[in-house]
Amino acid sequence: MEYILKRPDGCNIFYTIDDFTDPWKKAETVLFVHGLAESGEAWRAWVPHFARYYRVVRLDLRGFGRSTPMTAEHEWSMDELLDDIEALIHHIGCSKVHVIGAKSGGSMSLALAANRPLLVQTLIGVTPPILPAAGIDQWVEHINTKGVVDWAAHTMQGRLGTKASKAEVDWWIHHLQGKTPLSTLQSYLRWVPKLDIREDVKRITCPTLIITTTGSGLRSVDGVKAWVSGVKSAQLIVMEGDAWHAAGAYPDRCAEASLKFLAEQSKK
Repeated sequence: MEYILKRPDGCNIFYTIDDFTDPWKKAETVLFVHGLAESGEAWRAWVPHFARYYRVVRLDLRGFGRSTPMTAEHEWSMDELLDDIEALIHHIGCSKVHVIGAKSGGSMSLALAANRPLLVQTLIGVTPPILPAAGIDQWVEHINTKGVVDWAAHTMQGRLGTKASKAEVDWWIHHLQGKTPLSTLQSYLRWVPKLDIREDVKRITCPTLIITTTGSGLRSVDGVKAWVSGVKSAQLIVMEGDAWHAAGAYPDRCAEASLKFLAEQSKK
């Protein structure tokens, strides 16, 4: 089912709910938060794994997917994004949810758990960056000169890895990332590379799982291990693969590991 949440500034937040749990039982909710130049559709392959056991909610963050595009001048902030997420959690009738985020959506999920802990029952971050990123200026120049679709094509191998099929790559380019509004990317890419949540993650106390890959070109396994070791009750899974976007490149492996983690937490 598809829905819209209207925010006080007039922004429409689009979201979907997939729920194939037993209707006579009260299902817990899992909220999925996507990353850069994506939408809730990025979690498509995860839904069959989860929707039999949980109410699955996938939002399009402001600016992305079918939510209201942001202008090139928009001043992004973590508080604004967390306000949107918190409003959605309450709007769907929850006091707290399981949160799964990937890439910069993973960063938001970590920040949510750190700064608004009452909203987060468990946390799963798939390849989430926690410190400022380099090289994004080249992406901005590429987008401004050659367009969003060409940029998506240029960066897709690193995102999905060398084993992704041509059909898979083409779908991500033309049906997902290439559809991101130019103005949204222009403003978002001014903000997200400066994101630094290294101090925030130290305050996370809920059960946490972090997933990374062995061959990511964006962050080393040792670097991820270093910060995860400072997060209370956090587990780390390192998957074989050369994609930096594990949630998109290896959805079945990631979903199965995530479900196992949630099952373990429910027994405690």
